[in-house]
Amino acid sequence: MNFLISFFQRYSTLSIALLVVLTRLPFVFDGYGVEEDSWCLVVNAHEMHDWGHYVASRFPGHPLQEYVYLLIWDQPAWVYNVWSLLFSVVAVVCFHRSLLRIQFNPAWAATLMLCFTPVFYISGTYTIDFAWTLAFVCASFYALVADRLWLSGILLGFAVGCRLTTGVFVLPWAMLLYNGMDKRSSFFQLLKIAVPATVIGILWFVPAYLVYGKSFFDYSDQFPYPPWSKIGYKATLGVFGVLGILALLLGSINAWRNWRKKEIQATTHFHAERLLAACMVVIALHIISYLRLPQKSGYLVPMIPFVILALSLLVNRKWLLICTSLFVLSPFLMSMNLTDELRGSSASAAAIRFAVSGQEIFIDPFSGPIFSERSKRLRKMEYCERVLRVTDTIQKPTALVAGWWYNELKTEQYVRKNNPRVKLLFYVPCATLDSLAGAGYQLYYLPEQDLYNDQMFSQNGTATRAMAFPQK
Repeated sequence: MNFLISFFQRYSTLSIALLVVLTRLPFVFDGYGVEEDSWCLVVNAHEMHDWGHYVASRFPGHPLQEYVYLLIWDQPAWVYNVWSLLFSVVAVVCFHRSLLRIQFNPAWAATLMLCFTPVFYISGTYTIDFAWTLAFVCASFYALVADRLWLSGILLGFAVGCRLTTGVFVLPWAMLLYNGMDKRSSFFQLLKIAVPATVIGILWFVPAYLVYGKSFFDYSDQFPYPPWSKIGYKATLGVFGVLGILALLLGSINAWRNWRKKEIQATTHFHAERLLAACMVVIALHIISYLRLPQKSGYLVPMIPFVILALSLLVNRKWLLICTSLFVLSPFLMSMNLTDELRGSSASAAAIRFAVSGQEIFIDPFSGPIFSERSKRLRKMEYCERVLRVTDTIQKPTALVAGWWYNELKTEQYVRKNNPRVKLLFYVPCATLDSLAGAGYQLYYLPEQDLYNDQMFSQNGTATRAMAFPQK
């Protein structure tokens, strides 16, 4: 371990870049990702190309990423995914350089923990915007600590172009700039960040406003507010993995003792307590935002470096080494996921199975989150392939309520030019199904999508109008 640490410190930037690339590269070839939204971005790129104007992949829009993907709309999955890999490199390198800039001693440990945090690791292997967003946030933080405030604001504006909620970083950045002895100077320094961040952030969303009006400013979801067990899982184990959460719990015990004794790691750029307070604000703001719509662990990715920084400020060297080791192992051991045969993950014979909120869950000690997510990606792709093999044989006009399978199937329709007689539907009112039936369409729904289609429109009639899709 000491040899690795020595090498890592001597050739830090190159080592970090290679570490991130080599750990993610094997997984970028397995389709566009495990999430529905990852395939949605590909559908969006095709639609923007075909229609000739801006189209939001999902509200309120993610325009920076959507426009980049428009440029490569017809490329294979690995080309899309490599962008996330490269932004992962930028995020980790900028985080490390920021810590070196403030002369933070355990920079190497904090960097390793960020690199191997499971949700961030996984986001660097598929199309979703989480790694992109974090890259611009970390780059903005680096510009801030390097006293290049205009650049910090510009980069924060680009982060907003990836994910609107990153505008909240203006507040912790303001805390770090604040000088109680010279409030006027602090105010004008903050303007150097806030003005370009606001202007650039607004400009990214002008096309969305021109197309959708004020209605683009929405973050609603078709699914109901999840149970607290799922909310807690996604915010903890879904972000850090089992071993990562263990590291945070163990580290917090030591951190609490050190905080009470005021034993905080020193930095030369910011007062350590102010830096810790800024980290706490970042964490609090992201938890509040997450609880408004707690559907994805990835929503918490922008706060991860600041969770790690807060922990690293407070724990001593021995506990920091323990926490870092657990974080490094976290993506590779002790996965927890669904066992659903269509959209769940595969598990080894050693896995422990149990039920939570009506769903069977497993904990597999010998397969970590990155492998669990890969098996889920492959399983979902295999099921969609089975669906497409059936639709290719259909001779009559057909409408298929696909629900959460819509984007993956639609992507394959764009790429493979599948049977034009089959019309894919996301979720639709029963009145639309009646119209399609009247026009001569035979109607089907994929597994469970009759229930969610009814739920989406507060109706009760999908299963009486459409048939379960035949499985082969």
